[in-house]
Amino acid sequence: MTEVYINSSSMIPIDRYYEYDIYDLVIEAYKNFEGEYDVNNIDLIVVANAYSQKLNNASLIAPKIAEKIGKPNVPAIKVDNADASGGAALLTAYSMIKSGMVNSILIIGVEKQSDYPSKYLYDTIATNLDEYMYYNGISSHSVAALLMRQYMKKYNVDGNYFANWAIKMHKNATENPFAYLRFPVDLNTVTNSQIISDPVRLFDVGARADGAAIVLFSSNKTESSVKINRIVSAQARYEFSPSLPSVKMLRNKLGMRLTEKTGIDIHDSYSIMAALMLEESGVFESGKSLYNLDNVNVNLSGGLKARGHAGGATALYQLAEAHMQLIGSFKGKKANVDDYLVISSDDLGIVSYGISLSR
Repeated sequence: MTEVYINSSSMIPIDRYYEYDIYDLVIEAYKNFEGEYDVNNIDLIVVANAYSQKLNNASLIAPKIAEKIGKPNVPAIKVDNADASGGAALLTAYSMIKSGMVNSILIIGVEKQSDYPSKYLYDTIATNLDEYMYYNGISSHSVAALLMRQYMKKYNVDGNYFANWAIKMHKNATENPFAYLRFPVDLNTVTNSQIISDPVRLFDVGARADGAAIVLFSSNKTESSVKINRIVSAQARYEFSPSLPSVKMLRNKLGMRLTEKTGIDIHDSYSIMAALMLEESGVFESGKSLYNLDNVNVNLSGGLKARGHAGGATALYQLAEAHMQLIGSFKGKKANVDDYLVISSDDLGIVSYGISLSR
């Protein structure tokens, strides 16, 4: 059966690019990519994006992007699955190469989120919730707060416990030149930050900004190749017990054995999501994950919390970083790892994607 490899990857720093439009972001990421790989033999372009129609007044962006990067005749499609768009795009590309339909696919993740005030942005993001929640003013922050409160009650922990995640992510981000928030924080800063939806505070939330990242999937192996062992998906609504059934389902589907030589990257849209993902995926015992962060190579880039949350492009950042870690070219905090587990999802873990990689 056809094997699938990541042969190259590229990204730009996550930031608020007021001077760029959505296409400029891709062009900047492609400049770095173009210098590292022969881009003349691409069969398909897959674009991951969640909010361009609402936030950028732009439709049909995939063929437009293909033209902007000098590939007007390469077929291009857009995959939209909210903040899980990146994972959906990666699964689509992986499946097409695995089936033998094509040999090489350029996957581009891009999101431009900084052109409007936060209120408008988060109103857009709230459309990911069901109609009852959206039209009654419930936000993703509200759901995360309920999950967090239930977790605190069940495991008898307080805000200091969740602060461990923000402190660790900001520490990791200080070494990452692609990170949005490259500064350390202490316990006092985190626990006294603005309340977003009690008990969720500002430093419990992934920092949204603009970004673009690119990876190349191919059936041909090169010196910089990383093998994609499997990409699986799962869908199940979060439970206020609290739990993330979709992540638990990924764990069973992947059957991946995690060791001290495994790098891990998770979708930490909220600190509560980080805790639940680490526990549901089998990395740590329930109720104790955020006490043990120094014992695992997790989100070495700073995660969504501090590297930044680029919406539908986030999974592309996760995978590009995993690729760079495995070949030793990542410019931030490095780890000596042999394989990688990437978990990508929407912000509440309803739709999740698990990706197993090895050198």
